[in-house]
Amino acid sequence: MKSLPEIDVLLSKTVTADENTPTATLRTWRADLVRSSVAVSYAISVLSLDIDVLTHSLTSPSEDVLKTLVEDLPGILASGWVGGGWSLSSDSLTPVDAGFELNGETGLLGLHSEMVTSDLSDHDVVGDLLARTKQERQALFKTKGLLEDRIRRIQEAIRKQYATGVASVDDWLR
Repeated sequence: MKSLPEIDVLLSKTVTADENTPTATLRTWRADLVRSSVAVSYAISVLSLDIDVLTHSLTSPSEDVLKTLVEDLPGILASGWVGGGWSLSSDSLTPVDAGFELNGETGLLGLHSEMVTSDLSDHDVVGDLLARTKQERQALFKTKGLLEDRIRRIQEAIRKQYATGVASVDDWLR
């Protein structure tokens, strides 16, 4: 998943998931939702660090903001990383960041891409980026909650299928 609109389509497609949905479909949807959730978690982590960098840029007393940021970056990384970003996708073979579109307005990391090419010594630019990054991160938190709720619903539906004999462990192992 490379964008919130793509994730919204997935959420819409899976809204009907219940114990009457074929098990194979539920498993496919669950895998797609998990991959999307991991991608959103990664984006939240990156944007959280971006917020720290942007805030640091606004409050830096130095004339050379970039130099100060480089010097302070280890501390920013150590204190600001919210976790989940370095994990692997659910297939454990493809790093999460392989699914991201760094260039482009619709990608989950579009604002990050914009930030890394911006003049961080311009307080107007930084202030605008900071406000938009906070807003985007909030939207991602909401989306993550929706993804997690949908994953839980699908897991419950599959558990019900196991309990009633509709789903079999043997099917999953093939």
